[in-house]
Amino acid sequence: MDDYSQGQQPQYSNPYQTPTQMGAAPGPGGDRSVALEKVKLPAILMMVTVGLMLVLYPLALIGNLLNIGIGADAGGEDGAIMMFQGGFGIVQMIFGIIISVVMLIGSRKMLKLESRGWAMTTMILGMLPCISPCCVFGLPIGIWGIVVLNDPVVKGAFPR
Repeated sequence: MDDYSQGQQPQYSNPYQTPTQMGAAPGPGGDRSVALEKVKLPAILMMVTVGLMLVLYPLALIGNLLNIGIGADAGGEDGAIMMFQGGFGIVQMIFGIIISVVMLIGSRKMLKLESRGWAMTTMILGMLPCISPCCVFGLPIGIWGIVVLNDPVVKGAFPR
């Protein structure tokens, strides 16, 4: 007998339901091995991107320091402009190095499922073009990382 003859509506699977509604309830603690597998690739790719940043920022800082000396030798209006750009560039490079270290810490915490807040901050910072010179890589990795971090299984695997 079908479900209609009993007065009940048949149960159909809704493809738009969240995974927890379909029966994959992660609960607190979730399936840690599945969550580790899901965060592994975005976390490693963000670490590679941050590694690029940690190589490029010091090189840019050295180049900027050399330009200050060259600009000061030029004298006149051009020398003043070069000194201002150089000073601003130094501050920007130092800020970039600090942000890169923060992002490296967050990527490692994401890889080990230690802190969802640090991981989310890292993914957001990686997407910002004004912070990351590698925003071409950081944007898709950051979006991917945020999607993964919002997965119910991954959310449940992070400590509360």
